[in-house]
This record gives sequence, structure tokens and C-alpha cells, in this order.
Amino acid sequence: MDATAIRLMLSARRAAISPESLGFERGDPRGRKSPGLSQAHMDQLLCRAPGTYGRLERGVLDNPAPEYLRDVAVLLRFTEPEWVAFYGFVHGEQPPFPLDRDPGVALGHSWTHVVECFAEAAYVCDYAGNILTYNAAFSSLFPGRRVPANTFWWILFSEDARERVLVDWETSWAPVIVPELRAAVARKPDSPTLQTLKERCLADPRTRDLYHGGLPIGHSHPDGDVRPVCHPEHGRGWITMCVSTPLSSPGALLFVVRFRAGERPPSPRPPVQPATDRDPAGFLPPPPAEPAVCC
Repeated sequence: MDATAIRLMLSARRAAISPESLGFERGDPRGRKSPGLSQAHMDQLLCRAPGTYGRLERGVLDNPAPEYLRDVAVLLRFTEPEWVAFYGFVHGEQPPFPLDRDPGVALGHSWTHVVECFAEAAYVCDYAGNILTYNAAFSSLFPGRRVPANTFWWILFSEDARERVLVDWETSWAPVIVPELRAAVARKPDSPTLQTLKERCLADPRTRDLYHGGLPIGHSHPDGDVRPVCHPEHGRGWITMCVSTPLSSPGALLFVVRFRAGERPPSPRPPVQPATDRDPAGFLPPPPAEPAVCC
């Protein structure tokens, strides 16, 4: 727990909120001089015992629950990045849920520009597979460059995907994508899009049985997956998927899809490791000199 960061962050946000805006009467001008909400106001608004919020702000509240921290963040009008930072200061990890439980994914304009700059195929979708933005190289993966609205739907139910573009659909694609859909439904059971995809999946004889199966051994996400395709413009080959998350858009996923032509998949390369034995900037202290050995 970073007590100093917590105190500075919370006290600054309290000071920016007028008590009158939340229904408190204007105080006696001869009394408390500090601007904004008091710690006592916070306990009243959060329905907590007196002193609870004060212990949180001082960094001495023992293991505060994620739900309580979220209530504090909402009351103090944190943005999503501020919520992530605040939770990290308290618990040293990512929050278990976004500040807005069902925010609908909004993608910043800068990400649209970044996606257009990729030479490889790239796109951003939300948690339900709805495509938010993509580049020209990504559109070339689809016959006629007709980009679908939803990646789950196209991969699982489009005849172009099943019969023409996604090679070995029955063994290389469906057994992985269907369980990924099931996992997405478990994370967002109230999503109408995911529920519609689930119903379609259970009604389709080619995907029904896969829905109740598990992920292939060793697979937990699509990042790093290599799968066979027949590119509409470049022929047979393989795509490698690299997946990351734009931090300012919770629920969004950035996919970079690298295509390489050929009958065989590209050879895997070893992961890049930090060069701990080099220090070109002179940041690390020099190692201690070895003691001289006397004969």
C-alpha cells in the first residue's frame, strides 16, 4: 500500500467537490476552513462507521474491499485510469472490475490513428467481438474486403469463414473460438450481443457440442496463436495473433494479425528477455570488485 500516493490522490479529489452539491448545508464560515468534502462527509455518504474513510486516506485501513474502493472512486468522480491507479496504490494490482460495471466500450480517437499506422492487419474490438476500428490490411482478410460487424459471428457462422478463408475450420478454429465465446458470456452474462451469439452457437449443429467443451490444453487466450488461413488476396498461409489492451478503454482488445504465406507455419522464436547483464545507460551500480587472492 502506497500511503502517500493514496493520501494525496484522495485529499485532492475531496477538496474539488462542494459539500453543497451533494446536499450538505453550507457550514459556518467561522468553522472548518478546508475546502470540499470532509472525511466525516465521506463516511456519511458511504454509510460507513465514523473514521473508516480517514483510515483509508491515511493508508492504514486493513485490506479494504474492492467494492468499498469502487464506491469511494465513484463518489470522488474518478476516471477509469484514475480508478486503476487508485486500486494499484491500495492493493498493488489491477482492479477486479472496471469502475463502470457495464460501460459500453468507448475507444479514443488516438487509437483509431494508431491502428491505421500498422503495416500488418490490425483492429480493435470490444468484449463481445464488435469491431470498433480497423485498418486496410485487416479488411483484405475478408472476401471483397467486406469487414463484418462482429468477429465471433463471422468466424463461427459465416460460410466465407467456414468454407473459404479459415483453413481446417473444424479442427483449428472452432474448437478454440467456441470456448472463448463461452468464457466471454461468463464474464458478461448481461450482454445482449453475447447472449445472441450463445443462442446461435447452441442451435448450430457444427458448434453446439463444442460450447460445453473446454479450452484446448495449454490455451487460455488468443495472444500468440498461429492458425491456417487462405488469404483472399495472397493465398494459403498462416496468421499469428498478438493481443493487447488499450488501458484507457476497459473491455477493448487490440489485435495485430501477422500473415505469412506458405504451407508450413512460421518457426517459433524464443521470447525476448531483458538484457540484465548490460547497462548502456550506466544506471546500475558497478559490481563489487572481487577480493584479491594471496598466494
